[in-house]
Amino acid sequence: MASEYLKWKYRNVQPEKPVEMTRQQRRRNWWHYHKWYVLAAAAAVLIAVNWAWNALTQVHPDYQMAYVGSTPLSAGDGAIWETQLAALGTDCNGDGKVIVQLNQYLTTQNGSDSELSMYNSAAAVKLLADLDARESYFFLLEDPERFQADYEVLEEDWFPVAGGLYLARREFWGDRTAKHMEECGLLWERLAEEAS
Repeated sequence: MASEYLKWKYRNVQPEKPVEMTRQQRRRNWWHYHKWYVLAAAAAVLIAVNWAWNALTQVHPDYQMAYVGSTPLSAGDGAIWETQLAALGTDCNGDGKVIVQLNQYLTTQNGSDSELSMYNSAAAVKLLADLDARESYFFLLEDPERFQADYEVLEEDWFPVAGGLYLARREFWGDRTAKHMEECGLLWERLAEEAS
């Protein structure tokens, strides 16, 4: 219940009449209050589309090879290895293409520089992640004896190939094996025949 004073004070006050806005004014008013919601929804849609596009167009290799050495392979040498293995391999995942992925892990045996040491540590972590995930079945190595002494993951049947490198394969125990294990074994036999 309003006091007499307030009634007297606001005796001439009339309620405001609603303002009729044009279409453009209504759109601007709506945008003023909803622009952040629209921008957030657009960003979410773009992220979802990007994720779906990457998932649908990602190339899954049939074979993976790890190069472990002190100097990186040139792009040409890496492409030669990928092409050579693809020519001898089969389409394991049924996508119509034989794709070989060469992963390079660079290690340096000497050096006390802290940056070099950090780089070696990062390469070792990447290599350990590859070994744990069982990604690479084939290994291209500069020094297979040292690699085997450090990691103990190779079959003992490596053989020399061009450029002073050795081709080796991964040994698996139990049910933790690589993808397409049978096809990888057949490709290994073809590579061994080619090397003989």
